[in-house]
Amino acid sequence: MKPLFSLLFSLMLISACRSPQDTVNPNDSSSNLPNPGQANVVKSSPVVQITEYTISENGEKTVMLNGKELRVSWRLRRNYDYDAQKRLTLQKTTVWNNSSWWESLSYQYTPDLAERYQNWENKDFVNVLFLNEKGYIKGNLEPNEYIYNNEGFLTTYQGNNQRDTYIVKDGNVVAKETVYNSGGVQSNTYEYNLDKPNILSPLTFRGKPSQNLLSRQTLVSTNIGSSTKQTTVFTHYYNFDQQGRPAWEIVVADSESTPRSIREFIYQ
Repeated sequence: MKPLFSLLFSLMLISACRSPQDTVNPNDSSSNLPNPGQANVVKSSPVVQITEYTISENGEKTVMLNGKELRVSWRLRRNYDYDAQKRLTLQKTTVWNNSSWWESLSYQYTPDLAERYQNWENKDFVNVLFLNEKGYIKGNLEPNEYIYNNEGFLTTYQGNNQRDTYIVKDGNVVAKETVYNSGGVQSNTYEYNLDKPNILSPLTFRGKPSQNLLSRQTLVSTNIGSSTKQTTVFTHYYNFDQQGRPAWEIVVADSESTPRSIREFIYQ
């Protein structure tokens, strides 16, 4: 019926029953700096819609960032449905520049697998995700493709020509190292606002998510065949709804003049 994006694009991570507002100012709502002490265990609500925006001179909404007014227009929107166990059953994607185009992925579950389909009308089979007893993917290639700790956090992933290693502390993933078969290395460290719950990702197959809201990510990349390192710091700004949930997220890289990402979240 309509052309489809690639599956890799569909699986990109990435979370208020609220009335959208025309102007938002993330700087008025959060310090974004992690607070000392033990992380607070706070539950959020499932996300039913995520809208991605881009800066546009004629944008339909205005975002204030560090005192600067940015006009933004939506470019991609994903809607999510869940079953009674809060498992994802449908993901539908639409885009701003083609009202007749859409892409969908639907999920059907048994105790140890999830079947994934494209186009819920025709149910074109895509693949099967084999799940462990907690509902996390256990891999199709080898027994140690995905390794989880006792709490359900992913600690090691090996596949796709890379190996990922995660460090978890106080309920949050605080570091991740990716070693590529080609020799490249990427190291990430993460900081959190411990007073705020995390945005619940609709895609829950890869283990338990961090429980608190990400405030800063530091990425260090090592070039292949040399010791040259490049460091990029991403700062996450938020605007919260009346229930204290993130309604808008703006991600800014220290090496760029415009935001890397602008997203709006609608909750169940």
